[in-house]
Amino acid sequence: MTKKQKLKYYVVLFIFVLIYWFIKLTPLNFHDKGFFIRLVILSILIILPLLISLPKKKTESSTDQKNPFDFKNIQDIQLKISSFKDIFKQTSGLIWIPLILLVLLLVFNLSSAKLFQSKKYSKLLTVEDGDFQGNIAEINFTDIPTVDKQTASRLGSKKMGEIAELVSQFEVDQDYVQINYQGRPVRVTPLRYGDIIKWFNNRSEGLPRLIRVDMIDSSVELQKLPSGMKYSNAEPLFRNIKRHLRFKYPFDIMDEPLMEVDDEGIPYWITPVLKPTVGWFGGLDVKEVILCNALTGEATKYKIGEIPTWIDRVYSANLILNHIDYYGKYQSGFFNSFIGQKGVLQATALYNYLAIDDDVYLYTGITSVSTEDNSNLGFVLVNLRTKQTNFYAIPSADESSAMRSAEGAVQEKGYTATVPILLNISGRPSYCMALKDQAQLVKMYALVDAQNYQTTGVGPSIKEAIQNYDISQSSRLINEPDSDEEKLIASSFQGKITDISSVTIDGNTYYYFMLESDKAETDHADQYYESQVFSAPVYLAAELAFLESGDQVKIDFLAPEITKENIENASDILGRKAIEISSIEIFD
Repeated sequence: MTKKQKLKYYVVLFIFVLIYWFIKLTPLNFHDKGFFIRLVILSILIILPLLISLPKKKTESSTDQKNPFDFKNIQDIQLKISSFKDIFKQTSGLIWIPLILLVLLLVFNLSSAKLFQSKKYSKLLTVEDGDFQGNIAEINFTDIPTVDKQTASRLGSKKMGEIAELVSQFEVDQDYVQINYQGRPVRVTPLRYGDIIKWFNNRSEGLPRLIRVDMIDSSVELQKLPSGMKYSNAEPLFRNIKRHLRFKYPFDIMDEPLMEVDDEGIPYWITPVLKPTVGWFGGLDVKEVILCNALTGEATKYKIGEIPTWIDRVYSANLILNHIDYYGKYQSGFFNSFIGQKGVLQATALYNYLAIDDDVYLYTGITSVSTEDNSNLGFVLVNLRTKQTNFYAIPSADESSAMRSAEGAVQEKGYTATVPILLNISGRPSYCMALKDQAQLVKMYALVDAQNYQTTGVGPSIKEAIQNYDISQSSRLINEPDSDEEKLIASSFQGKITDISSVTIDGNTYYYFMLESDKAETDHADQYYESQVFSAPVYLAAELAFLESGDQVKIDFLAPEITKENIENASDILGRKAIEISSIEIFD
């Protein structure tokens, strides 16, 4: 290439890099893997004209041409070394830059690899045991939030259509972020410009309103703002909120900005600043938060622990779910996460949000990766402002099973259930959800017992659904055995599991197992219990999912009494049905 061609090349490359950065907004941070990879590519593009300009050496004739990989002749080796020296000389040593960057990229990747840093990944989340009834207060039916994101979107669009001057120029953004506003759970979202022409006509005034949907009573407010919202995702150029913050903080690794509203009704964009905590690239966690006034663009950075208390969403759902999975998968090391998988847990596919004490919590079930029984071993609540995480060891049906149970209660209507929220109803963990028709209109509400999801209550209102749910709970007492029919006594048995398997019956998971007594000498009853099959529902104990043959346990159960007088008929007395246990103790 001539000098003139090189100059044109570098000018075009410079312009391309600026445009690419303007669009992609990559942080200028060596701890960002995307920036590092792009830097390697850019370094190669910079020295490319120098490599193209290398002088061509004479080649041997086809008859004398040698294998280029044949190094037997010392002269060939010297020739190749000379060629490499020419490259370094021609590029003024710049060839070292992409080579060094590639080596560093490999080293930094290895420093963050889960293979070597699994323990650190598992400690990104500090999990404490929670008290369900103590942490989650019973809620009055008039305070249950029932508006999901899809319903909020429909209500917001309907409200927007009532004001002609707005609907002709603006559209509704589909964010609908759940926050607490003045003690109420609400979903908020800004407007958007209808198209590029409408943006050009209205950009000087900005977006005039934001939509706020009350999640309890479904009321919708098109909140007027003191001045137009100048900074939003709807802006295509410099007032786009991501671009505005990137220009202001070019070196920070940022998560997605979410809109919140302070107690005075002023909208802010809340943007978490992420920093790696494992190796060079891995274990991204929130260390700071940027608050940007959506009206003026004024931005302030706060450290974690110093942020205003009205902010609800510091940690994104995706970040928290990743940390939950790291915690569940890598407690016993990297290889155990896919070989053996003893004690390996993961979050379920569905999650939702709860408003507790003016904070927003992420809720999701926790299940074992080694089972496919549609059951949870418990659930976690994560405070999205402080990251405080509580695990509630309450075995239960998973969210999908609860949704199917609610849909089955009104199967003739063909309604579909929304993702449930978890509530404390009369001291029991209960799933609450709305039931929608094919037009996505809420027609009924449903409550499902999390531990026995065949216990449901549905109704056209939350109040009636709770009433029917209480009736359904009470009806379970009808099936108690008549004490006059058969005399059962409290019994216990301790031994080693010889065989165990799980089955799903009507959506409920049961574990069936047999025991071998660990006593040197067994009494008359133990002899028959050794050949007896025992059963336990999954919600009895979370540890059931991890039991294996050879584990030592002690079980309690009710069974007919075996005495010396009736020992000859013991097999007939116990019958062929499995004995359901009432408690289980597991020994290490």
